[in-house]
Amino acid sequence: MPGKSQGEDTRTRSHRCGIQTAWTEAAGAEAAVAALAASLDIARIAHLVIFFSPVYGVEALNAALTRAFPGVRVAGCTSSGEISPMAGLDRGLVAIAFPHEGFRIASTVLEAVDHLDAERAAASIRALRCAHERISRGGQRFAISLIDGLANAEETVIAAIGYGLDGVPLVGGSAGDELTFSETALIHDGQVHRRAAILLLIESDFPVEIFKNDNFEPTGVKFVVTDTDHEQRTVRELNAEPAAVEYANALGLDPEALTPTSFAAHPLVVRVGGDYFCRSIRHLNPDQSLSFHCAIESGVVLTLARQKDLVEATREELARLDARLGGVDLVIGFECVLRRLDAEIHQVRHSIADLYRHYNVVGFETYGEQYRSMHLNQTFTGIAIGRPAGP
Repeated sequence: MPGKSQGEDTRTRSHRCGIQTAWTEAAGAEAAVAALAASLDIARIAHLVIFFSPVYGVEALNAALTRAFPGVRVAGCTSSGEISPMAGLDRGLVAIAFPHEGFRIASTVLEAVDHLDAERAAASIRALRCAHERISRGGQRFAISLIDGLANAEETVIAAIGYGLDGVPLVGGSAGDELTFSETALIHDGQVHRRAAILLLIESDFPVEIFKNDNFEPTGVKFVVTDTDHEQRTVRELNAEPAAVEYANALGLDPEALTPTSFAAHPLVVRVGGDYFCRSIRHLNPDQSLSFHCAIESGVVLTLARQKDLVEATREELARLDARLGGVDLVIGFECVLRRLDAEIHQVRHSIADLYRHYNVVGFETYGEQYRSMHLNQTFTGIAIGRPAGP
């Protein structure tokens, strides 16, 4: 249900499961956090999850949050756009305030993920599970990952997390920085982290379901990756030709004409276990290699994909979740920033915003999405929380 407003740039909403969501486009870290604190019932908050524009300055925002929300655990990251239950924000701050009742949450940080120590990561996840077991009441469990989007480490991190979680379903997103690709950051319990990942293990008294949604289908155009720098996520050659040249030729374009909108409109996909998953291009390099948002191995076969209707694909998935859960209370969503670019290209961003408004979607635009054991691109993943039983 709609909540109170603190001026035109700040809104809040109270959901039937007890979660409060709030969002603001107030200028400056102090003003933005003060607006949230004034609009939320702080006494009800056990854990605050936030997504925010890097323009606020992560250190300043972290300090303001520590002062404004004493005793409240906080986890969050920078984004390339924020999603509120009313509409997308260009440069703002979104908060998901979990209550003391109805949810049990434990969280941890994995440091130096670009040189991840597997044993140390496993120990952290075991400790997290032990801490969560002590507060568990037998509800439905899921996990949320927030990973530095410029550390190029999502595959390694997700492998370690998946092993440690032992079947607990996982969704999440890679922190962004508004497509500047300069610096992403995370906040966890009063500390700023870079080259890190946050893992939240959550138990809910309400029905939940994780999901992924995309809007592409494979064509008959194939590329074999013949030269790659796996660690840098850079593909030098496709079909033994300069990668950008071979890709552009398939589109009927000059390589110099390739832009982020080209990559969003013409994704590449890889087949895994009978399903296709997107491997999105990040940018074109001067040497005509292509940098990706996911790691690409030599010998992998990539398929050029064609797009389906973005609005209808999203509408179908949200309607499916609504029917399955007996009504969606809210959705915590992680959407690739390339989907936003695609929506802008096809002039359907307002239609997507209407859907997100109807289903109370709150989240952020990412540099990559996590779903179970996979790191993905150009998808919409998340956790749908159902409405409480009763009137």
